[in-house]
Amino acid sequence: METLSRQTRTRYLLILMILITIPCYILGIVLLRINRGPFAPTPTPLSSPTITQTATITLTPYLTRTPTITPTITQTLTPTLTRTPTQTPTNTPEQTEPPDNTPTPEPDEIPTGSEP
Repeated sequence: METLSRQTRTRYLLILMILITIPCYILGIVLLRINRGPFAPTPTPLSSPTITQTATITLTPYLTRTPTITPTITQTLTPTLTRTPTQTPTNTPEQTEPPDNTPTPEPDEIPTGSEP
């Protein structure tokens, strides 16, 4: 072996170690199979429980006092100018009814002559 190159020598040693360890691996597998023992039937679950989480909301009463502004109506009177026609007096004669043509009674005649 001394005549072989260093690289070839390393290769042979690695192959020899692999071949020596193979029986150890086989022996371990055989022991695991033998030591298993009889299998007990494992029960299969018919239904699995499901866990559901639900959130619950709890409302608590509270009182808030917030100021509110109520609108108020303010009435403002604005003067409006309106022109009203004014009448100026004119000199117009009043109409009078024409006099009736009724005879005025004349005084009764007093007799002259004897006095009582």
